Formats: sequence, structure tokens, C-alpha cells
Amino acid sequence: MKNFKIDATDYKTNEIFKFVRQALGLTQKQMAEGIKISKSSVERYERGLDNYTFETIVKVAKKYNLKITIELNDKNNSK
Repeated sequence: MKNFKIDATDYKTNEIFKFVRQALGLTQKQMAEGIKISKSSVERYERGLDNYTFETIVKVAKKYNLKITIELNDKNNSK
């Protein structure tokens, strides 16, 4: 299982999608085919023109055997 640690507070959501794709060594076309969406959807997610759903994140995780950990931290209330 691949594990990517990303501090989501440092990235926009479109940057996270692109980071994961590139870390997997995939082209936009390969990512699209792997999770059965259009290449234009991948392009639009990465450019921030569309938002992907949690379902899309789960598809990516299942297809590429990724572990997803979501931490919700309020930087204003950090101890």
C-alpha cells in the first residue's frame, strides 16, 4: 500500500489531485482511464475549474492501493 503524507493546508485541492497523479507516475490519460473518468475531467480538476468528489478520491485510492488519512486541524487553535 502506498502512503502519501500531504499537509492539505499547504495545497489547494486541485494541487493535491495533481500531486498524487504525478507521484504515481501517471499521465492525465492514464489516471482518467484507471478511474474511468474522462481525461478532460482530470485536466479540469488539476486546473481548479471543477471540484472532484469524495467518491473520486475513493476511486483513486482503491485503484492505486493508496491509504488516505484526513486530519482536520484548526491552525488558529493549535496547541
